[in-house]
Amino acid sequence: MPLVPRLRRRAGSSTMSVAPSLLLCRALQQLADGMECISLSGQQSSGATGVDNAVVAAFAKAMEGNDSLTSLQLDRNELGDVAAVSIAAALQKNHSLKSLDLDFNKIGNAGMHSIAAALKVNEGLHQLEMHNNLVGSYGAEQLSSALRVNSSIKTLSLHGNPIGNYGCFAIADALSVNCTLQTLSLHSCCLGSAAAVKIACALEANTGSALRELSLGQNSIGDVGAGRIAQMLKSNTKLQELRLESNIIGDIGALQLAGALETNETLNELLLLGNSISKEGVQRFAKVLQKNASLTRLSISAVVVSSPTMDEELEDLKSNHQVRRAIELAEQGSTRLDLTDVKLGDDGAQKVAETIERSSTLLSLNLEHCDIGDEGAARLAQALETNASILEVSLAGNEIGDRGAQRLVEVLKLNHTIYDMDLGGNPLGDDMQLEVRNHTSSRVTFSNSSRDGNATCTSTAQCHAEETEPLIEEEEDKSVSDAAETVLLTDEDGETDIENNFIDEAMEVPQEAVRVHPWCSVRGRVVEIML
Repeated sequence: MPLVPRLRRRAGSSTMSVAPSLLLCRALQQLADGMECISLSGQQSSGATGVDNAVVAAFAKAMEGNDSLTSLQLDRNELGDVAAVSIAAALQKNHSLKSLDLDFNKIGNAGMHSIAAALKVNEGLHQLEMHNNLVGSYGAEQLSSALRVNSSIKTLSLHGNPIGNYGCFAIADALSVNCTLQTLSLHSCCLGSAAAVKIACALEANTGSALRELSLGQNSIGDVGAGRIAQMLKSNTKLQELRLESNIIGDIGALQLAGALETNETLNELLLLGNSISKEGVQRFAKVLQKNASLTRLSISAVVVSSPTMDEELEDLKSNHQVRRAIELAEQGSTRLDLTDVKLGDDGAQKVAETIERSSTLLSLNLEHCDIGDEGAARLAQALETNASILEVSLAGNEIGDRGAQRLVEVLKLNHTIYDMDLGGNPLGDDMQLEVRNHTSSRVTFSNSSRDGNATCTSTAQCHAEETEPLIEEEEDKSVSDAAETVLLTDEDGETDIENNFIDEAMEVPQEAVRVHPWCSVRGRVVEIML
């Protein structure tokens, strides 16, 4: 999901080779016809200049009394401060326009001064895009004064404007009192650690802030800035998406950000690609994510030294990803929950049990070779007692003893939906196995389960099950083992499947995007991990 939504190109998208006067006539006619979205966007590839200052001035004048236009695109026209002044004059009288795109122009401090003055009285504009213009610290100061009183702007992009630390200080001052801005992009704005500290302090102080998405990518906030943002996250309950890619953040900053996730319950996405985080930082995130339930996307670059090392350090993160994916699919209505070979332990079994209690669609539960003991088995049994949908359960190859097995067998006395429960390969005593096998009506089976996925049944119950038509049909992309094969990273630049999970220092890998089975991708000599 992009931080700043792109405007849809609806009108005039193929007219940039037409003379400016004709463009103006068409735009004025569209305005008179009551069109809500008008595009006067330039077109980079054609070499046409698009609209000029004169066209913008004439169109802006016509806008003043219009009450139907809601979206206007003027991006990629090389417009300067003169055009910005004309638009600002219209905004002082027009309150119907909701979205204004001025991306990729040449508007500087003077133009921003006029726009800021208009925003102090305008009560209609919700989205202002100023991506890649020439606004500096003075322009940011003027915009700040407007944001302190404006109550309509919800999305603001200053991406690629050289506002610097001092300009960011001014924006932060506005954030300390503004309660309506929801999305802010200060990506590539020449910011350092001091700017990040100021932003964090402002969001910490403003308990009424509505900011949900913040982009500080492609700056230089370093460990100091990341640490202060981490401190803010411990108390912040509004921020949902945070982009800190390419910011010279090392393990010190990463450890503090990971620590903040122990208490933060609202952040959904954290992007840390292009930083200098090593296995120590990744380890910390892996540990924290075992407890954090709100983060759904973590994108982080980890420097790879050797394949065996990374395999060991990232195993916990891989398992965490698989568990999260399985639970997410189950809660979305999947009929299968398959976590074969994922080292859940009793703690992980607790999470699965909670999912079982909430689900009314699960039909099949596969927890083979998951290191589940008696405590985890007892918790699963408790969940299965009340579940009315699951038909088959496999707990083969775990560490379940007589106590856990007895608790699971008791479930079948209350739950008449389950037709097969596989406990093969667990360290059960001979007496317990004999007790179960002597009951001809028992639905417990003991398969000779192996990690290659082959199993041989040793009970009459399963033999009976094999003679009947399968009740569970395999669903595409529903189980986590399937997800591990197919739910891979997607990159806009391209994709290639490869078998190796990691890359050694000496290996040569193309710089284009590479997808890696099952949950990380490689670019050069880093591993990108996404949940």
